[in-house]
Amino acid sequence: MLRKIYKISYYINQICFSAASGFLGAMLLLVLFQVLARYLFQVVPIWTEEAARYCMVWGGLLGSTVSFYKDWDPRLFKPPPSGTGAWSVAATWIRAVSVVVFLGPILYHSGRFILRTFFRTSEGLGIPMAFITIAVPMALAIILIHLIAKLLSNFLSDQLEEIKK
Repeated sequence: MLRKIYKISYYINQICFSAASGFLGAMLLLVLFQVLARYLFQVVPIWTEEAARYCMVWGGLLGSTVSFYKDWDPRLFKPPPSGTGAWSVAATWIRAVSVVVFLGPILYHSGRFILRTFFRTSEGLGIPMAFITIAVPMALAIILIHLIAKLLSNFLSDQLEEIKK
């Protein structure tokens, strides 16, 4: 079961990395197109600014899931790699509780937030804003999946080491 959860987390991370890279690449191309259109044609299509902004939102949120998975996220303190087992366990649980306390309420209220934006459309692209705002709960749910996989792998690896002794 641990292997399945870890593989699910791994494959989700691969998808998020590819999607985040694609969104950030698309944002770069859209901004480049905006600059060229502004200086060459003196007219910029209105949809390019919105599309670049939404690519930034999606790319940033999916990138944050990759950062969490790879432990690249910012921290107040970083436990020493050669520290005691108690220090590592405490740091892992403090991180887990912090993530749940911060992301839990946002994820809890996301349903109403998405419903509120479902009937609003963007001016330039004419799509429902819910397609943009769904990135927030989706990124948070992915981070929670990564957190569960990390906690289970830490907990079960400690149990396996105790059984071997």
